[in-house]
Amino acid sequence: MIEVRDLAIGYGSRVIMKELNFSVRRGEIFGLLGGSGCGKSTLMKNLIGLYPPLAGEVFLNGKNLTRADAKERRELMRTFGVTYQGGALFGSMTVAENVALPLQEFTDYPKEKIEEIVREKLVLVDLADFGNFMPAELSGGMKKRAGLARALALEPELLFFDEPSAGLDPLASASLDRLIKSLRDQFHSTIVIVTHELDSIFSIVDRVIMLDKNLRTAVAIGSPRELRDHTDIPWVKQFLNRDGLKGA
Repeated sequence: MIEVRDLAIGYGSRVIMKELNFSVRRGEIFGLLGGSGCGKSTLMKNLIGLYPPLAGEVFLNGKNLTRADAKERRELMRTFGVTYQGGALFGSMTVAENVALPLQEFTDYPKEKIEEIVREKLVLVDLADFGNFMPAELSGGMKKRAGLARALALEPELLFFDEPSAGLDPLASASLDRLIKSLRDQFHSTIVIVTHELDSIFSIVDRVIMLDKNLRTAVAIGSPRELRDHTDIPWVKQFLNRDGLKGA
């Protein structure tokens, strides 16, 4: 579903990560892991075309996002949905209006069809009665679910989550994990998730890539449990056993 070749990411002359080569298989939940400041969120933004890479290429479903022209990029953007930390909802719009935005932008559906899809997505994330609420009236977990409903509006094959559980209490976090996994199972979605939450990593993630801030590249790819139990890289073992999360 995703193929990354010789990718280097950063800002201007500052290289954050380099020589990244990995693939994300169709239908799996794939984690981007590493300590704070290692470039997890920056990598995700390169994978969705929000930031241009310093070098290398990103392929989505066989199509080269890095070299796509404006028309091709727009078509590729319809194939994935993104949720950001905090939900990233527009505060001056209702929940329903936020969810409707991608449909208004990327389709020519009539108003009635858009309203029907919005209702369906809000039911899916257990916000059926909150379409007319403003984002400021929602709890943190509800904002994240509203952001997820918006990401699902176009029924994408590919979903990206940036720290979905950040700031949530354990019960809300576990509920969101179950929702993410059910979306994968129900709609056969492919999911890429940036997280440092061990509970989420071991409960829903199939494979991970470990980004080393000091070496500025990936040092391990595989099942989180296999890496935890069998890796010969000390900080990876510590990270996945929670010891390395202090200050990460």
